[in-house]
Amino acid sequence: MKIAIVISEFNNDISQNLLNGAFLRFKNNFLKNEKIKFEYEKDYYGRGDTSLTIFRVPGAFEIPAAVSQILKNNSIYDAIVTLGCVIKGKTAHFEFISNSVTNSISQISIHKKTNIPIILGVLTTFDYEQALKRSNPKDKDKGGEVMQAAVDTIKTFNKIKK
Repeated sequence: MKIAIVISEFNNDISQNLLNGAFLRFKNNFLKNEKIKFEYEKDYYGRGDTSLTIFRVPGAFEIPAAVSQILKNNSIYDAIVTLGCVIKGKTAHFEFISNSVTNSISQISIHKKTNIPIILGVLTTFDYEQALKRSNPKDKDKGGEVMQAAVDTIKTFNKIKK
């Protein structure tokens, strides 16, 4: 399986946690016997038909555009996982960004030319502590959960295509 991750670097410590959880789940599913460790700066893990490629964008708002570009220019991926975090502040910015990202990813994923799963892993939380807890691979592990959702949905899509 070849999976792309598009990750926001805003709220970077939360994003790092999400990416670490996603990487660990990917490794446990496909690269158990490989002696590789997660390194945040690294953009590629894997070998042959099993790989994880990471694309970084500045913020959550840029995630849908990057997903669109991957779909237009690359047909090698079995799924795209999106990771990031939007934390509520004192302005309406949270609602605009959260709604825009969620709606855009949803629209991209159901577009008739999209033949692969697009998994939404952008946390929308009320505060930093909630984001930290949900992103921590040793706690809620939302990064691991969305990676597992990608793996499971790839299997479902493959079954449908048969």
